[in-house]
Amino acid sequence: MTETGLTPENVKLIDRITDFIHRYRKVFWGTLIGIVVLLIGVLVYVEFQKKYLEDSSRRIESVLKQVSNYQKASGEEKEKVEKEIFKELDAILSTYPSYYAAVRALYVKADLMFEKKEYKAAAELWETLVKKHPKSHLAPISLMRMAVCKEELGDLDGALQALKEVDTRYGKSFPETPRVLFSMGRIYEAKGSYPEAANFYNRLVDEYPQSSWTKLARNRLIYFKISNLAVKS
Repeated sequence: MTETGLTPENVKLIDRITDFIHRYRKVFWGTLIGIVVLLIGVLVYVEFQKKYLEDSSRRIESVLKQVSNYQKASGEEKEKVEKEIFKELDAILSTYPSYYAAVRALYVKADLMFEKKEYKAAAELWETLVKKHPKSHLAPISLMRMAVCKEELGDLDGALQALKEVDTRYGKSFPETPRVLFSMGRIYEAKGSYPEAANFYNRLVDEYPQSSWTKLARNRLIYFKISNLAVKS
């Protein structure tokens, strides 16, 4: 044993480690520097994303306030505010395409087009929202609004397609599913497809017995029965 209290084996091990570090010092320092640079890059990215999130949230909230002013305005003032709103919405969509602000911007833009009775443009915007952000809580709502637009345009099949997508993709997890089922029944009834309408009304009765929409569905099934429409009730 040496004066330091180390055994010869320990001394040899330390010498080997020292020799290894000396031989591969360039690789060692290069790796260490690389790790430090990577950590700095991650921190910069996180801060950048945080700033983008804050900026995008601030801008979309500002637009929502403008929308409130737009709804109160009239005449030339309303037209001026409308142009400013659409310009800022487009800027948000362009600058923050992957942020929640962009989802809100699409929805607000579609809603404004709907208010202007530009149903085709509104439907296209809501469809874009669903395609780009299918996991957003606004996606099933957008499909429902899209169905309304299709009905306004006289496209009942398009309306049904949108509603069926809500039922298929979001189903039980979406609180407005009873309304969706009733709407499909109502549209099929408008098309004269009573068996299909009854299927959706019966689904309401079986799957959502406590829903207020189920009461309406039961009334329609009773009507089918007393009208001899030859469907199951």
